Amino acid sequence: MESDLTLQRFNQVLLALLLVFGLLYLGQAFIIPVAIGGLFAMLLVPVCKKLEKWGLPPTMAAILCVFTVVIVLIIVFTVLINQLVILVEDLPQLGDRLTALLEEAHHYVRRTIQVSREEQIEYVQQALRDSMRYAGLYLRSLLLFAGSAVISFIIVMSYTLLFLLYRHRLVNFVSRLASRHNANASTIVRKITDVANSYIAGVFLVVLILSTVNSIGLMLIGIEHALLFGLMAGLLNIIPYLGSIAGSLIPVIFALLTKDSLWYPVLVLLFFLAVQQVESYILTPNITGAKVKLNPMATLMVLLLGGVIWGIAGMILFVPYLGIAKVIFDHVQNLQPYGYVLGKDDEEEDTS
Repeated sequence: MESDLTLQRFNQVLLALLLVFGLLYLGQAFIIPVAIGGLFAMLLVPVCKKLEKWGLPPTMAAILCVFTVVIVLIIVFTVLINQLVILVEDLPQLGDRLTALLEEAHHYVRRTIQVSREEQIEYVQQALRDSMRYAGLYLRSLLLFAGSAVISFIIVMSYTLLFLLYRHRLVNFVSRLASRHNANASTIVRKITDVANSYIAGVFLVVLILSTVNSIGLMLIGIEHALLFGLMAGLLNIIPYLGSIAGSLIPVIFALLTKDSLWYPVLVLLFFLAVQQVESYILTPNITGAKVKLNPMATLMVLLLGGVIWGIAGMILFVPYLGIAKVIFDHVQNLQPYGYVLGKDDEEEDTS
């Protein structure tokens, strides 16, 4: 009888997980903007409270916070676009370098697999012709993406504003739901909110520090477009592990293509390795790790799960929300085992 109840409970949990992940996948067009807006709102809550203490009405405080975020994001994207335009202007120089590399590749291929230069050129030209056939489709897709990105940005900022305006009602709603199981639910919910605010702010602070350090470091090494690559590496660091790898490989490849000496890509690689060590052992533990600690196993698993369900957006969003979930688990007695398996404690002993 007991085994039947255990099997029934397992089936219920499995069905619940399937329903949750199925809803996340099918409703991603609606849920992703809400999730992004929630992160921005949690980031802005302390600022909004400070403005209200200074005498600003809640509505004006929320509008001012959202307006500031919009201005900052516009500035960041404007800088990125300007840097990309400058990079495009330098493409002829990059093309000369690529031509020299292709010449070396031609000779290598001809020596190793006995394919003539004419056959190699014909193969490349055929590939270019095939690509040009779809150039119109690529351009249309790019325009559609740009249009949808603008609309999504407006929707996300609208959600952020609404979450800030109705944050007290949302907190009270959650408190009333949780009060059925815990008499101190209101205190716990407010504590969770404060910790989540600090965690999200810490993540963005780490990105800001890394963007600045990366840009300055690449500039000192002598890499062109250091600001572009520094910002890209910092922003990609939002995606744990994979983002830092991608952000470092892009300037390494660029240095390899544009510089005559191999010392430049080597120096860039060593620089990013050093920055990643500082970020892993100093920045993140002291800025975000003081509030919530996620172990690499849980982080990597939820990272891949987010990629399967929501793609790039899931890889970015699932990790901070897992951190918020861990905060909730740690403050609710019945859920503390789940917080334990997600977290890491430097002082715990190995029980294996």
